[in-house]
This record gives sequence, C-alpha cells and structure tokens, in this order.
Amino acid sequence: MRFGVLGPVTAWTDDGRAVRIPDRKVRALLADLLLHAGRPVAASAIIDDLWGDELPVNPTATLQTRVSQLRKALDDAESGARDLVRTTPAGYLISVAAEAVDSGRFRSLAARARQTGSARMRAATLADALTLWRGPAYADVAQDAFARATIDRLDEERLAVQEAYAEARLVLGEYDELVAELTELVARNPLRQRLRAVQLKALYHAGRQADALASYADLRQRLADELGLDPGPELVALHQEILTKEPAAREPVRTNLPAEVELIGREAAVDEVVGLLTTARLVTLTGAGGVGKTSLALTAARRTGDEAYLVELAALAPGAEATDVAALVETTSGLLVLDNCEHVIDAAAEVAVRLLRESPDLRILATSREPLAVAGEHRRPVPPLDLPSAEADAAASPAVQLFVTRASAADPRFQLTADNTAAVVALCRRLDGLPLALELAASRVSAMDVRDLAERFDDRYRGRGLPDRQQTLSAMVEWSWDLLNEPERAVLRRLAPHPGGCTLAAAEAVCAGDDVPVAEVAELLSHLVDRSLVVRVDGTSGSRYRLLETVRAFCLQRLAEADEVETTRRRYERYFEGLAAHTEPRLYGHSDLFAYLGGLYGDATPRASGPPAMLPKTTTVTSADGTPIVLERYGDGGPAIVLVGGALNDRRTFVPLAKRLAGQFTVVTYDRRGRGDSGEVLPWAVEREIEDLAAVVDAAGGTAYALGVSSGAVFAAEAAAHGVPILGLVLIEPPFIIDDTRPRLGPDFPARLRELVEQDRYGDAVELFLVHAVEMPAEVLAPMRSAPLWKDLEALAPTLAYDVLVMGDFTIPDHWATAITVPTLVIDGGESRDWRRNTAQVVADLLPEGSRLTMDGHPHDVEPDVLGPIVERFVAVSS
Repeated sequence: MRFGVLGPVTAWTDDGRAVRIPDRKVRALLADLLLHAGRPVAASAIIDDLWGDELPVNPTATLQTRVSQLRKALDDAESGARDLVRTTPAGYLISVAAEAVDSGRFRSLAARARQTGSARMRAATLADALTLWRGPAYADVAQDAFARATIDRLDEERLAVQEAYAEARLVLGEYDELVAELTELVARNPLRQRLRAVQLKALYHAGRQADALASYADLRQRLADELGLDPGPELVALHQEILTKEPAAREPVRTNLPAEVELIGREAAVDEVVGLLTTARLVTLTGAGGVGKTSLALTAARRTGDEAYLVELAALAPGAEATDVAALVETTSGLLVLDNCEHVIDAAAEVAVRLLRESPDLRILATSREPLAVAGEHRRPVPPLDLPSAEADAAASPAVQLFVTRASAADPRFQLTADNTAAVVALCRRLDGLPLALELAASRVSAMDVRDLAERFDDRYRGRGLPDRQQTLSAMVEWSWDLLNEPERAVLRRLAPHPGGCTLAAAEAVCAGDDVPVAEVAELLSHLVDRSLVVRVDGTSGSRYRLLETVRAFCLQRLAEADEVETTRRRYERYFEGLAAHTEPRLYGHSDLFAYLGGLYGDATPRASGPPAMLPKTTTVTSADGTPIVLERYGDGGPAIVLVGGALNDRRTFVPLAKRLAGQFTVVTYDRRGRGDSGEVLPWAVEREIEDLAAVVDAAGGTAYALGVSSGAVFAAEAAAHGVPILGLVLIEPPFIIDDTRPRLGPDFPARLRELVEQDRYGDAVELFLVHAVEMPAEVLAPMRSAPLWKDLEALAPTLAYDVLVMGDFTIPDHWATAITVPTLVIDGGESRDWRRNTAQVVADLLPEGSRLTMDGHPHDVEPDVLGPIVERFVAVSS
C-alpha cells in the first residue's frame, strides 16, 4: 500500500485504487502517524495532536476507536493492510518504507537528481519529483499545530527542487519556456535570490535584457526595504554581466533526423518514451508493421533535445552481420535511434550492447517488431491508435483524427460530417487503427468518396515515398512472414480462422500437428507476440491471442495456399464439440449469437423460419416511484403473459418467443429500469422491481401469467409472493445455489463488476459475469466478443452488479413456500449443468403448486417452437 501527504492525506492500494478514509479525525490520525513513519507515537501525543484542549469524554477509548476505524479502512481496501498500523509499548506506529509515502519518494528523487551529471536526466528526475505534489502538503491538517513544522519543511524542499529544476532546464536552453513559467513562482517568492538568478539568466538568454535588469532592480529594492540587505555577490556579478554583454547565440543541436511531421494521437506515448530515456539507456519500441513505431521514436528523439542520430537498418539484408550494422553508426554520443531492427535482430542487439558498454553517455532508442532481448532493455509496446467506441465519439478518436487530417491534406474539401462519420468509423475499424494503413486510405480521398472507400479499400492502393516493403498492407505483413521459420508460420496461419482470438488451450488444440508438437505451441505463440504479429489481449477471464485484421486476411490466404483450410476447420470443430460436451454455452434469448459461433467453427444448426413479421405496440407505463417503464405488446387476445428478463436479457431477446405466443395470448415484454428505453437505474431495489412488474401487469389487463428467466424468474416469483396479480409462473432456471456442485460468488463480485463499468470496460464486465456467474469457458468467450450481437450484451453491463446483489447468498427465500400459491412450472434444460437441474427440482418441490419440466435434448435457450407449446399447455392446464 502507498500513502500520500503531498496534497490531501490519502492512501492507495498497490493497484492504484484510492482508499476511503471514513472521516477527518481518522485522516488526521493517519497524517500524524505518517509524520513519524516507522517510529512510534505515544498515545498521549496523538490525543494532544488530534483534540488539543477539546478532549472527548474518554480520550484513550476514542483514540482506540479511531485506530480501529483506520485499520478497517486499510484492510477493506487491501486485505492484510490493517497490520501496517501497529501497537507497541511506546505507542502507535505505521510500518511503511520511506518510499511508500510520496514525501519519501520526493526526497529520494531529489537526492538522485543531485548526484546526476547529465542536465537532461537531472531535469527529468526533478520533474518526476514535482509531479508527486497534488496540492499543499498535508492539506487536510494544514491548520493543525502538530503538522506545521513538517509542512514548512516540505514547502522549503519543494521550492528548492523547483529552483534546481529551473537551473537544469536553463542548461538545456529552455529559456522562453522558463521565462513564462517562472513569473508566477518569483511573484510568490520575490526575495529568493537563487530563484531570481535563474529568472534573470532566462530573460537574458531569451534576448530580454531590459526585463532582466528590471527584475534585478525590483529584487534590490525589496531586499533593502524589507530586510535591509543587498543582493549577494553572485547576483551582483550576474547583473554586471547582463549590463555589459550580449547574450550568446544559441547553438543548434546537431542531428540527422528528418524534418518533423505532425504526430497525431501519441502525445502521452511521446511523454512516456522521453521519460523512459531519462533513466534507461536502451528503450525498444515494439509493435506491428505500420503501427507508427518510427514516427513515435523520431518525435521522442527530438523532444529530448539531445544530439540525436538516426540509423536506418531497413536497407540491410536479412541476416546481416554486426559489422554491417556498426558501419552505419556515425556517432557514439547523445541519442542513437536504431530503426527497423527486426530483420537483423541479432546483429542489432550485439551492436547495441557493445556501444552502450563502450560509451557511457550514449542512449539508444530502437524500433523493432520484436525486442532486442538484451540486459537493461526497456520495452515499450506501441499499440494501434484508439478507435471510437461509437459514432458519437468519432471526433475524439486518434484514429479518426489521423485519417481526417491526412484526408484533408489530400483533398482540402474533405471534413468529418454527419453524412460520412459512419463510413470513416467503419474504415478506421477495418484498418485496426494502424497509422500507415489509415494514411494509405486517406490518400485516396481525393479520387474516391470516403463511403465508397470504406466498402472497397484493400491492399491494391499503393503509397509513395515509402520503403518497398511498406508499399502495401500485404507487403508489410509479408515482410514479417518471410522472417519466420516454418513452425512459426504454421501456428500463425492456423490461428487465422479465430475471428476474435483464442485462448492458449484453443491454440494448442488447433495449431498443433505433425509439424508442430503441442508442447511447442505456447513457445511459438510467444515468439509471434514478440514479433508483433499476434496481439495478446488480457481480459477478466485471462489472456487470449488475436491477429490484427490485416494480418488475419494475409494468413487466411496462406492457409489456403498450404491446403490446410479443411484440416484446420475440422480441428476447430473437434475442439469445440468437445468443449460443448462439458459446458452449456447458452444464454437465454441469444440463440442468434450461438448460431453465429456455430458458423465459425463448423456448420451452424439451421434455425426455424419462425412466424411472419409482426410489429409490436410500444407504450410506456409509470411505476409507483414515477419511473417510466417501456413495454411492447404482441397479439391482442387471450390471457396476458409478461416476459421478465434476467441479468443478460432485455425485451429484444424475447421477440421470437413473443411472436410465437402472440397467436393465442397477449404477450408483453418490457425493459427493466436502467435498460433499453426504460427509466433511470437508481434506486436499485427489489421493491422497485416489484412495483415495475405490477405496473406492467396492470397495463397488460390487470392480471397476467409471468415467465421469468434466471434472475428475472426470481423477480417474477417475488412479485407473486408480494401480491401482484399473477395467475401463474413459468420459471426458467432460477439461479439459486443449493449444493456444492458449483462455487458461490464472492462478496466482492458486485464491486468488481461496478468497477469495470465505471472504467467504461463494459465488455470486460460481461466477460467477468459470464465466466463466474454463468460458468462459461474462456474459449467460448474469445470469439463471442467479435460477434455482431456482443454489443447487446455490453449494453446490459451497468445492471449486472445489481442482479448479483439481488440474489444475495443465492439461497431460496424462506417465504416462497407459503407466499407463492399460484401454479408454477420450473423449467431446466436437459443439457444444463447439474446445479441448475438440482435447483429446479428443489424449487418445484418447495412450492405448493409447483412442478418441474426438463427439456430433454435441449439447452434452456431453446427455439420458440419448443418452448412455445410448453407455455401454451401450462396456461391451458392452469386456467
């Protein structure tokens, strides 16, 4: 755990989450302990610090309570952290290392900077130290006497670091920037002679001699009026120099870097690389061809301000010797940019190691599709540009910004409009946000409308002014392909049929063969990740591996050329058939999703044609608390049936079943609050859900049968138990856990879901829910995320945590046995897991008019032609 006092007193877990400290006195206690970090503070001293003359009735007991509250807050955030606050015979102490507190880290960086010979590294280290400040030190207790001395000392240390930082930047020639930045700092500290000296030098070297002299006169007057002193000898000498000399001309930094081209969407990455170069002597940018490694490297090299030299290795033949690489290097000082190392990786690595050993002041920035893999190397992957999550976000997307900028350069008339936004977004997504691909596409805007371009763009459009291997997208991929050995090529092409990526287990099952042993697939896959041909995606259910679309298209061609299409398809079929035998990869109402998956790995089961198109009547009813609930009505005769969705269902998932039943019934589907078109999510409570369902039943005709799925079955049953006029219940697999055949969800599970949603990681929230609540294998999830209907699931993510909380401890409510008196049919699938089937039997046995039906040979997510007749018979018998 880490702690902060350079600003409001706070704490963070190791993964960066803020710890909630309950009130001011507990924060003051934490501040007092951190003032003496690692040393005990007597209880009497803490009591005096926290309460002074306004003591509580029992100070010792009150302090013990505050200590307990602090320990609980730390432990709630990170298990075991309560032990950091210890009780000793000498008093209380917080046991943390100096650098676990931001003030200790600040002092450590300042000390390191003082020992650094390089002005640029010193400036970067001091900048890192200053960024730790979030506001005034110990802001929460700034008015308390016990913190005053420490605050004053830290303020003085901060000002000294600001002065040292300015001096380092002065050496680097940042005169104009310093002039602007020092104005306010000098105004706050007008008598600081060291600070004023930096300002005078910056003004002087910026060509503002008169302003420098005016500043000196101001300082001399203030010193005389307020302290009765004269400026020190160093300032007097500086003043004389300003009077008698003209500023020396600035010497340009020598470099062979090409002229700068605007870099779009990489500002944070540039800052990160520049920062890495202040502490690391070898930084390697890795990523796929065309992702923009070279552009990023050149921009970062310019920002360092050092003498930077570019060594272009693309001209060397694959397998070139170290002597060939060394022959291109013309300097061994400053910053060396080794560009395109992948095809001479061994030679480049050898030369880099030798240069760094022989030249202590040299730093190297390399670009490669795989790391150099030498000691001391810092790797920085370069991903594609961020894509828009929706058309509404297009203008903020770096990928779209790059395309629009380059397209406008090709055709000044081009701009992003409401008419072409969808096409631009589609094109950017198709090209995976690869900068080179986007620029090649943008160059065609002068000859083709962007909407046509989105439909027709392919490798045939060639760019000018680029190396031969980058003339087309296929050439870029082929360049990397030629550098692979045969087993690596075999694994890569066999991964191509996976549209959304696959887990390691799936890759081993599908990619292994006579030429590639299973035991070697993981190692080969790792090599392909290092070469930026395979992208590793870390999700909430583990890692999966996918190909960028351009790489995948190329590899599908190579799969066909190797005559392996059928063989690979059969491997996929066998693997997923075996997987299906041990799981139930189904979600009620999402048959289309699984038909899509079946089509990926084999022949999809043909779906029934279904009833003719039918348009529902959409209306809105108002719940008891004023929330609008949107519902749709199918059919207009016979008893009413209300369909209640679970965690991953909205009204759209019920459309096929609603249409199937509409011939005999009035069928109503609705969006639960917070979903689809219904009202606000909050307040979340079972009582509100029951009120919503009561309003829907009333709108359906005053009474209705209710069919609920999963947690929706629980809501429907609860509504019946609380007097909503429900004539009968059809409950499809209510998800109670009544035995040990499956693990329960941990108490922190809803919080984990909420956290992912707050981070806008809707897909990860759905994945976490499916893996742990639905027990869906990661191998199935990987391709699901690329399915057209995945967005429908993501839309439900904000309410997943609520559905889990509603289930509580996942045990059947005791009152059901007496409160639910209507006929109830509990349905489970014959292909469902044992725990679901056991639960169905227990619920049916518990209810006075309960019965159970297992749909043998079917999952619970069956076609309407199977489930429809079951519902019809139940209503007929129950009427």
